[in-house]
Amino acid sequence: MPQTAIETVSPAAQIGRAGAGADFVPSFEDLLGSGEPELIRGPLRRWLAGAGRKANRADAGYVYDAWLKAGGEPELIRESLVGWLEANAAEKGASFVYEAWLETTGEPGLVRDGIGAWVELHGDDPVAGFLYRAWLSGGGELGAFSGRICDWLDAHTNDESEAHSLYCAWLEHGGEPALVERSLQRWLPTHAQDEATGYLYASWLKAGGEPELIAEPAARWLGGAHAQVERAQFLYKAWLEAGGERELLRRPIERWLSVYGERAGANFVYEAWLKAGGEPELVKESIRGWLAAHATDQSTSILYQAWLKAGGEPELVKEPIRDWLTGTAAGAAHATDRSATFVYEAWLHAGGEPALVRDGIGAWLAEHGGVRSGVTYLYEAWFGAGGDPELLREPIREWLTANATKRSAGFMFQRWLQSGGDPAVLSDSLQRWMRMHGESPSAKHVRRAWAGSSVPSQASPTF
Repeated sequence: MPQTAIETVSPAAQIGRAGAGADFVPSFEDLLGSGEPELIRGPLRRWLAGAGRKANRADAGYVYDAWLKAGGEPELIRESLVGWLEANAAEKGASFVYEAWLETTGEPGLVRDGIGAWVELHGDDPVAGFLYRAWLSGGGELGAFSGRICDWLDAHTNDESEAHSLYCAWLEHGGEPALVERSLQRWLPTHAQDEATGYLYASWLKAGGEPELIAEPAARWLGGAHAQVERAQFLYKAWLEAGGERELLRRPIERWLSVYGERAGANFVYEAWLKAGGEPELVKESIRGWLAAHATDQSTSILYQAWLKAGGEPELVKEPIRDWLTGTAAGAAHATDRSATFVYEAWLHAGGEPALVRDGIGAWLAEHGGVRSGVTYLYEAWFGAGGDPELLREPIREWLTANATKRSAGFMFQRWLQSGGDPAVLSDSLQRWMRMHGESPSAKHVRRAWAGSSVPSQASPTF
């Protein structure tokens, strides 16, 4: 028997079909339920202007809620909503309107006073947790209801599995971990193994909460099936960045990478593991696979640095870095990105051959100039790797023109000369430096480098 494809029809199309060729007129409630702003807008305008001021009735809140959740523009209901709140701010159902407004607009000022009135009557109710979360996530100031939030969390430690969302909002928007520590301790025994709690553990660590509080429940969370859920990456990253025990994550991370190792967000796990001192070998093959798809992503520069600084073999990232610098059909070139200088430095310090980054460094210096803040680290890396000083001739000349009288310039004189650079490039700058610092302890090292350079004796200035 041939199979018939199942057709998916939008609410708008269903209403349109029902009305075609029939005496069907959808009610206002039908239109609200469609979730289609284009269908709702006209009837809503008429409803807002309707006789008897239906828009101000206590039960009208569901209309504002439906419009905002459908993605309708808040401006259409702003004036009417203000009037509705004057009479209904403390109605129990108003919380849904407040939540929808905050989640849609991120404009807490309009509803702040109304929420304050609502909280006075209903602030301890179970549903208040959703409103507090919406307030924080919508940009409301933490201090407005901080006391009520802490009281609510302290009172709902056994029966509210969704409290994790409020804990996360509190921690992610500047709430002090210590203020909710006691309630969290009481809440965790019941909900420590909920899948969503993994994100709470991460939020706790990122906010600077005491790792000891969540160490044992987080370890149990990772020891089960949750180790392989995608959102576990947030806990891995936060745990490692907080200085948590690395070995605890070894097996969970291996399992997670076997499933998500090539996903775009896996680089955060790689970077956290490497920066925390984890051995490169654990993530080597996963990174190889990840780079096959993401080598030219702009943010991959951070992974290149982390790999090289952790002692990872340069060969693994050699061709990916080449592609990142020069670009490919699938990705743009990044040789002149501001962040590229960190890739150059990491590559050179790790023993990578200078030839791979020579052209990129030249292009970067041509665009950003030789005196940019921090550029001396790039010069030092190039010299330390045995790079040809001629590449830096003009940038070094530019840097010395601007910095010749600084005591720290003595080090640059030495490095240039010791690398075989042309002494003529710095002759004038060096004379200026000697007039100011010729009696300093570092001056003897500069004189020694000058004496050992290839400058002809008859052309050598006297220092």
